[in-house]
Amino acid sequence: MHFRLPKPLHGWREFAGEVGIIVVGVLIALGAEQVVEMAHWRAEVREFRTAENAELAHNLAAFRYRLIQGNCVARRIADLQRWEDSSRVGKTEPLHTEIGRPSLIVFRTSVWSARGDALSHMPLALRLNYSDLYDLLDNASQQITAEREAWRNLAAFNAADPLSAEDRRRLSELLYRAKSIDWVLRSNWRVIHTDAEQLGIKPDFGADKLFIPPPNPDFCKPLLVSEKSPAGTS
Repeated sequence: MHFRLPKPLHGWREFAGEVGIIVVGVLIALGAEQVVEMAHWRAEVREFRTAENAELAHNLAAFRYRLIQGNCVARRIADLQRWEDSSRVGKTEPLHTEIGRPSLIVFRTSVWSARGDALSHMPLALRLNYSDLYDLLDNASQQITAEREAWRNLAAFNAADPLSAEDRRRLSELLYRAKSIDWVLRSNWRVIHTDAEQLGIKPDFGADKLFIPPPNPDFCKPLLVSEKSPAGTS
């Protein structure tokens, strides 16, 4: 028994042409879909980078806000060190003001936390640059949190007069911690600032700058009664 393939109504040549038209149409449709998808992700990445750059600019400004108080931090640590040293020889004098702490602005991470798939559509080098900068700022945020805790513990000495031997040990430990963190923050800023410049990002509070208060001026006032008021507050 023999089977014969049915012939196309208008011949094999016309049939092949029709199939070719269908294939080309499918390819065009797929290509158009891919173009639309690429345009969609370019827009998503562009919007994400705009929001991300604004968030990073805020965090850089918050970091710099802490660092501009560096002289006040060093002066307050030096005052407390002199206070501890005088206590060792029985000459503890009363504090002129509360010990206080540096003023801080909280870092933001909401844009980075909600990055979704936009990050994966960036070029690899750009993606790594953003990731590295956020890692560095996260480390800086943790250091600032640790510093804040050290200054909170130092506040326990506002009414400590005279200082006991145990007080002096605890005070010495906290001063070392505050001094070490201050040094780390200043060192990290150089690296972070350089990485941010590579992405074209500069410290900027944006529209929030109208609501950012200046650092607390009391933190720069003399701590010991015997001191004269220092010139400047930064």
